[in-house]
Amino acid sequence: MTGFEFPGQYYEIMRGDFRDLAAETEFLASLAPAGGRVLDLGCGTGTNLRELGARGFSCLGADQSASFIEYARTAGGEGVEYVHDRVETFTCDDRFDLVYSIFMTLNYLPRAELQPVLRKIRGMLRPGGHVVLEFGHLLDFVEGYQQHTVAHHRGDGVLITRLARQSINPHAANWRNEETLLVREIDGQVAMYDNFFDQAVLTGPEVRGLLADVGLTVTVEYGGFRKEYAPGHGRGPLVMVATAEEASSV
Repeated sequence: MTGFEFPGQYYEIMRGDFRDLAAETEFLASLAPAGGRVLDLGCGTGTNLRELGARGFSCLGADQSASFIEYARTAGGEGVEYVHDRVETFTCDDRFDLVYSIFMTLNYLPRAELQPVLRKIRGMLRPGGHVVLEFGHLLDFVEGYQQHTVAHHRGDGVLITRLARQSINPHAANWRNEETLLVREIDGQVAMYDNFFDQAVLTGPEVRGLLADVGLTVTVEYGGFRKEYAPGHGRGPLVMVATAEEASSV
């Protein structure tokens, strides 16, 4: 289970501290033809889609957070549309040149939903289309584990203090993150938000196997959107690019 219901402008501030938007944009844009159709599953506040839309791509994003989708729609973006829906239940008759799910979205899915979601993605691809998945792998979780963390994020005169606690269910290979956000606005007003999310601990072989089962073949793997080497150890995500097999019966 996950819960991300707090104002989207705060997510944008925190996201800026975690992500390299320019590298993500270049990476994703290189995998779709000019003016191509792009789908972002777990789009958050639409940060990536706005950048891709500005480059002339036709974009659709889906996210489970009503607050984030509201922010994304208000922020606008040329050629970008949004749907408020969970990745597991999202359906669409359209076909896409690029489907991507990044920033750990894959880890948020219940394990039983992984294969159905990937099969759905396979069915949404146009011939020659690509899938990009970015997820946290086993060693990323192990190396990054801290029972309690405090972090500060600043932007547009806003100060966000994030108090987080991690707990582990080793039998289910699940990490639960419980967070409290303390937000001080530029006028001095303070608000508090509770946020939690569960993450399944995935491995490279597991995801490769799931992709193969639905007729998708991994063509390249990286350790980030600057095309770093995939991490053999230590912290960092895995970024996989997959394409549909030429002849698939799924």
